[in-house]
Amino acid sequence: MQQRLVWDLPLRLFHWILAVCLVVQWFTAEVIEDAMDFHFYLGYFILGLIIFRLIWGFIGPKYARFNSFLAGPKAMLSYLKSIKSDKYTPPVGHNPVGGLMLPLVLILVAIQGVTGLFSTNEIVHSGPYYHTISDALQGTFQWLHHQTFSFLWIFIAVHIAVVLWYRFSLKHNLIRPMLHGKKPVSAEHSIGHSQLLKAVILMIIVAIFMYWLVEVAPPIPEDDFYY
Repeated sequence: MQQRLVWDLPLRLFHWILAVCLVVQWFTAEVIEDAMDFHFYLGYFILGLIIFRLIWGFIGPKYARFNSFLAGPKAMLSYLKSIKSDKYTPPVGHNPVGGLMLPLVLILVAIQGVTGLFSTNEIVHSGPYYHTISDALQGTFQWLHHQTFSFLWIFIAVHIAVVLWYRFSLKHNLIRPMLHGKKPVSAEHSIGHSQLLKAVILMIIVAIFMYWLVEVAPPIPEDDFYY
């Protein structure tokens, strides 16, 4: 069957850019010294990525939309049973079980990004809203910011393991289509194009919003002076 477009370019770019950014974030926090400035700004960029993907999940092409792969327990069980069948045929987009991974990752990364706005490295660098909340809430956000990354590593490891299992057990390559976007499908099951103009407009809107959120909206912290 002819190779046709299934994964749009914005979705593919989001997937790979997010993966690289998360690895870099870990290095800037745990390995590289004096990289906190970069860590914070990359965190804002990642939060913008998540906002873009959340909106793209409603207005993007067919297989980028959440309603194309989010399913209930019944559909998940049915899919798991179908894998064992000799007549197993991989779905065109996300499968019902794998599709559950994306919302979970989006939620975890969103928690990372939002709590980062209220976090500090306890030396010099602080998020733009660090001074707007109580000390107790700051401690809670700091804890969440660190703990959710541990859960993210677990999900990343599971994701890689599943991709390898599909490749070598089911003989189904999930990586290649996420690079060029195409799968051997009929014309009716493909997407016409990647809707790049819509994606660019959305990126500009998200970029403006993130600039406002980080640079304009945060209140100026009040210094305490004692005379």
